[in-house]
Amino acid sequence: MGIKIKSPVQQLQLPLAIALITSQGLLKAQEAPEQENQTSTKKLEEVIVTGTKTGAKSLQTVPSSITAINSTGLEEAGMENIEDLKLQTPGLNINRNGQATRIYIRGIGTNLDFVGSDPSVTVHIDGVYQPRPTTSLIDFLDVERVEVLRGPQGTLYGRNSIGGTINVISKTPGPETDANASVQLGNYDEVRVNANLSGEMAENIYGSIAVQKAKRDPYVDNVSPTGIDGLMDEDSTSTRGALRFLFAERGELILRGDYTTIDEATGAYKSTGLGVTGQPAPLGEQVIIPSDPWDMHISYDDPFVDQKAWGTSAKLSWDLSDEWTISSLTAYRDNTFDTIEDTDGSNIDALVTELAERQDQLSEEIQLNLTTDRMSWVAGLFYLEEEHSTLGIVNVNLPGLANNLDAQNETTAYALFTEGTYAVTENLNASLGLRYSYEEKEFNNVQRLMAGTNQIGGFEVSNKDDWDAWSPKASVDYTFNNGPMLYATVSRGFKSGGYNFTSGDAQYDPEFVWSYESGVKTELLDSLRTNVAWFYYDYTDLQVSAFTQPGVLSISNAADATIYGVELETEWRPIYDLLIGFNYAYLKTEYDKYLAPSGPVVVDVSGNKLNSAPEHKVSTVVQYEHFIGIGTLRYRAEWSWQDKVYFTAFNENVSSQGAYSVVNARINLLSADERWEVQIFGENLGDEDYSTSSREFPAASTGVTRDINPPRTFGAKFTYHLI
Repeated sequence: MGIKIKSPVQQLQLPLAIALITSQGLLKAQEAPEQENQTSTKKLEEVIVTGTKTGAKSLQTVPSSITAINSTGLEEAGMENIEDLKLQTPGLNINRNGQATRIYIRGIGTNLDFVGSDPSVTVHIDGVYQPRPTTSLIDFLDVERVEVLRGPQGTLYGRNSIGGTINVISKTPGPETDANASVQLGNYDEVRVNANLSGEMAENIYGSIAVQKAKRDPYVDNVSPTGIDGLMDEDSTSTRGALRFLFAERGELILRGDYTTIDEATGAYKSTGLGVTGQPAPLGEQVIIPSDPWDMHISYDDPFVDQKAWGTSAKLSWDLSDEWTISSLTAYRDNTFDTIEDTDGSNIDALVTELAERQDQLSEEIQLNLTTDRMSWVAGLFYLEEEHSTLGIVNVNLPGLANNLDAQNETTAYALFTEGTYAVTENLNASLGLRYSYEEKEFNNVQRLMAGTNQIGGFEVSNKDDWDAWSPKASVDYTFNNGPMLYATVSRGFKSGGYNFTSGDAQYDPEFVWSYESGVKTELLDSLRTNVAWFYYDYTDLQVSAFTQPGVLSISNAADATIYGVELETEWRPIYDLLIGFNYAYLKTEYDKYLAPSGPVVVDVSGNKLNSAPEHKVSTVVQYEHFIGIGTLRYRAEWSWQDKVYFTAFNENVSSQGAYSVVNARINLLSADERWEVQIFGENLGDEDYSTSSREFPAASTGVTRDINPPRTFGAKFTYHLI
């Protein structure tokens, strides 16, 4: 149990003090006289974001907590998908449930990733909402920029988000011809081939195409003589294309399409042999647990993931005048996902899960923008229609039972949102926003509990319900002359209710959060950029879940929580060739009240920490480059560390991960004519053994399982810029 701080004033003292001290230091530093000789100083690159939906803006002028990484930064850090963002983004943690992605920002997230549920942190690709967590880890391809927005999002976005959102923005084809090809080779026989081409196809018509093929052998060995050879391999093919048309001087149409196939072994969850309280499981003594962290002993011989995901979108924009713009974004997405996995992760054939998911969605978002010298304003309408079905079989093999589930969910969501910013003075801005959300779900589920060929139980659920909410937002920011910007924001987040795929007790209600945030953003001599944010969340009606028996969850709105913390992001270029980055996040989370089911009993976990919420998280990067005659040589080292985290509300050590750190390094040579480059890299150089999630089955005889993450990997990448 954590120590409960009773007074709200006490809760504010530490983060407020940190923010005030840091702000005062930055204000004093800003007043320092400029150096007489700045010829050795290279300016920091300006970071441009579009997350505010009011056009491209400098990150330092946006009164919000945003981490933005452009294509150059992604390449320099070797980031391949959103999972890599967690190492260098304060407040962000990403877990896996097999192929599904569980994203947490500032302690807000969810482990509900089945039919009938929605993510707490959303992912948008080119403005299109991605509702299924099984598609979130698809590799970056032809990406211009990634933005991580922390805190509730709704007054600017079609699909609301209670915890934050990750925007992936693809490159937009233009008149300049660009062609690149790369080959990456690594240990575990990794081969990753990538090529892209973009440019002008005809007058006012531009196009782009990008393809990628990735293969890698498993990094988890199965030592069982009868099971599959290994887990956590990679075999995927992706393609993405775009067509851009300019017409009538004021119009633009962008058509996009993408297609990805994945054929891999499933994620690796290794049995601990321990029950949910840390005591030996009933059959724990019979579980074979290899001593090597990247070895397993599982009996099932064919676990797999077979996935096909594709989508298209059309964005039409029209400048009504120099101040008014209207746009329409129409999108369709389709996802087919099949998997079979050895869920208990042991040599005992106890629990095997089969899932077959089919999902498609149609969305439409219309926006009207106004931009004047003193005001920016956006208003939007959003519509989403999603159909999602799942056939699931949980095979509890020891008693010979099979829990068959056949569920369908249809979601219809409407929203009206607006936000405006007015320049009260040259230095002072005030913003107001409001969102109305209406969501309807129709859920049907049939369960058949089978003992061999005999049905011994089951249920049928047919339910339809709707929820609506108003989500306001207000903020104010002040920028000192040639100095820092200070801001304060209050907003309300909303996440709609849903349905329990695993149980006849199907429905749960929406959850809400009131967010209070203040911060300071500053740049000193164009070489030191520092952003500090303080936040406080009043989080109510949490959608929380716990296993009551293998494959059966209890989901309810039985919890309230308090969250607060401080985040620091800084980037410094002390000399022309050297770049230093440092990020820190302090996060305090606590269940104010929650009676959590654990099998047949209920446990009071009030005062415990929320899932995937490390109290301290630190990351740093050092990058140095110099010219050596044939080109520019760049060295980069990254180090990240995070405090202990728990994966369930019970805060038991068996379902936790102690503090750990990860070290990555890269050496890159770019030719003098910038036509080719070679990069040598190593990741997790310390060969750190760590987990980011666990699975708990109170009645499972083989014990809690924990996921396995990559060991030390290394390789080389060669890139040739054809044009």
